[in-house]
This record gives sequence, C-alpha cells and structure tokens, in this order.
Amino acid sequence: MKLLHEVVQYAYEHAAGFRQRMQNAGIVPGDIQTKSDLAKIPILKKEDLPVLQQASSPFGALATLNTEKMARVFMSPGPIYDPQPEDGDSWRFSEAMKAAGFNENDIVQNTFSYHLSPAGFMFDAALRKVGATVIPAGTGNRELQIQVMKDLKVTGYVGTPSFLSILLDAAEEKGLKFGSDLMISKAFFTAEMLTNEMRRRCEEYGISVYEGYGTADCGCLAFEDKKGPRLKVTSTALVQLCDPQTGEEISDGEGEVVVTLFDKAYPLIRFGTGDLSRWVKGYEGERIEGVLGRVSDGVKVKGMFVREKQIGNILEELGYERYQAIVSREQNQDKLEILIESEEPITEQAFTKIKDVIRVTPIVTTVPSRSLHMEEKCLVDKRVWDKIK
Repeated sequence: MKLLHEVVQYAYEHAAGFRQRMQNAGIVPGDIQTKSDLAKIPILKKEDLPVLQQASSPFGALATLNTEKMARVFMSPGPIYDPQPEDGDSWRFSEAMKAAGFNENDIVQNTFSYHLSPAGFMFDAALRKVGATVIPAGTGNRELQIQVMKDLKVTGYVGTPSFLSILLDAAEEKGLKFGSDLMISKAFFTAEMLTNEMRRRCEEYGISVYEGYGTADCGCLAFEDKKGPRLKVTSTALVQLCDPQTGEEISDGEGEVVVTLFDKAYPLIRFGTGDLSRWVKGYEGERIEGVLGRVSDGVKVKGMFVREKQIGNILEELGYERYQAIVSREQNQDKLEILIESEEPITEQAFTKIKDVIRVTPIVTTVPSRSLHMEEKCLVDKRVWDKIK
C-alpha cells in the first residue's frame, strides 16, 4: 500500500507527536509498508487526545499545519479540538450521501449543529458536493423547522432520528400531509442508534431511510448502501477492528474501531475511536454492524458523548461530591438525569454550567445525603436498544 507508506513517512517528517510515537515504539516509516504492519504502531486512544492537546496546543503535535492554515477549528467534548484543513468535503461523507440517493434535485434540511462541533459543516459540505441545496437549519426551533419544510418543499433530512421524530410529531399535530404539504422522501441519520420502530415510522410516511457512522475526528467511516447487510466501510479511510487491550487486529468478535486517515494535513494514524463494533459475518473487512458500545466510560446521549470524568470534574468544581448520572430513553428520546446528593436545590447558575460543559440538557435532581449506592457506576446507561440485525 504505497499511499499508506507515503502518509506514514510524511507524518513522521512533519508531525512531532506522531514521530515521538514511532520512536517510542522503536520503529521508522520504512517498517510500515502494508496494512498488517500498522500493528507495530501503538493505538492512539481518543480519550488521550485532550491531554495531548493540552500539552501541545492545539492539536497535540499531530497536525502538520499550523492553526492559521486551517479552514476551521471545532471543539468536541473533552475538550478535543478538531481541525478542518480546507473547505470542501474534508470528512468524506459525500460517498454516503450518494449511496442514500441525495443529488442535485434535492433541497435538504441539515439539522446538525453548526456551532463548535463539526457535524453541521460535515454534511453541509458533503451535500453540496453531490449538488444538493442545503438549508442550514441546525438544532431546535421545532415550529420554524416545520415551516421551512413546508414552505421550501424540502425533499431530504439529515440529522438524528430522535429530532426527526419530534418534527414528525409536530407535523401530525398541525394536520400536515406527506406528499402534499410536506415532500420529504429521504433521510440520513447518524449520531444516534436508529431503532426498527423509527425506521418503520419513516417508511410509513414514504421516507427512504439510510444511516451512517462517523466521528468528529475521522469523518465518515461506514454507511448504509442497501447493497449488503448493515454498514459498508468507507473507501476513503483504512478501518480496522482491534483488541482494545492488545491492539491486535481481529476478524471475529467485538473490537475497537481503529482508523488511519490518508490526510497529510491531519494524519491520524492508528486512531482508536473508543467505539466497539464487529464485522458482519462473511463480509470481514468490508461491512460492520455499527456501534455496539464504548471501550471507555463515554456514553452517547442525543448525539453527543458524555463522559463520567467530565461530569465528575464539573460537579466537583461546583462543590458536589456524590452523584449518579442515568441515561434512559422515553418516547424515542434520550434522557439524561443527574442525581446529586445535596440538602439545597441546585442553582440556575450551576445547572447552566453543567449543561454548557457536557453540551446536553440534563434533568438535575438533588437527593438526600448518602442515598446513592456508590458501588454502582457514576454514569449508567439503562437504554435497551432495538438493534437492527
């Protein structure tokens, strides 16, 4: 794989952080010629990025371009700074958009956030590359979103399944009819688990449903193409499933999604996303089952990763020592409840600070001292997913 060796060589010469990883492992670029040779490079864990970036701001000495040479810089929870080297389809989601049938005849409502996190720009750029007209709707504003859908005869939706569910509920309340008042015929979901119930509901409205998988750091990694089971691995990155402890590539069972990008500006090589998946039987190396869990303590809530350490740090700063955060699902919506041991109700200022840090709106409840069972995990995911087989 000539391209792989070229990227490794370039990263070694231009990214001090990657060069240090190689040197620590006692290897040089010449040792990496094939995909199997990547096992010689220790996996860079996503959970380590905040520490690396803090030590060598802003990109942990892993980028080959300075900040002023980047088109944009985003911030994901952690915090993790994600660079966009240049305008255009940097995250390579146009491949998934084409598979989902989006084209120059579509007007697409992009309901991902354009604020700090890169998701809005990810799909904006991908949709523009396939020729679609994009409405940068962002999150929230249910009434305005429905009005835009109706007035502009929107044909496509990009966002989370739970938010489209909210919009469908609103449309039903208003008595709007699909095929006359609303013209949406296709939807692409990511950032949340898509349930069979939600898929069926969309299909009842005549909406063709596709889903995909990607990360803020790596962009598009896999997507539904309906030409085979589950999700097709992207052709634009090298995706491996590896043992989370040893880093060895596996062909059977659950493994961590480990990615190598062929991007010389930000050459993430052997990057451990922290997501767990497995190969579809008979399609090893080609198709994955989707995200089956997390290696670390991170839990995805409403499309954002919430981490136990993140919650603990902000609560400690606010003076709360004991808490438990519980993730559940009600009426197809994620719910995050944080129970805090305190004799006083939480202030609005403290609530706002918690929300700003975790970037998900929680329900915060105070409970009496010593009422929480601290032998349990501080971040508990009680959702039971109706997974697609």
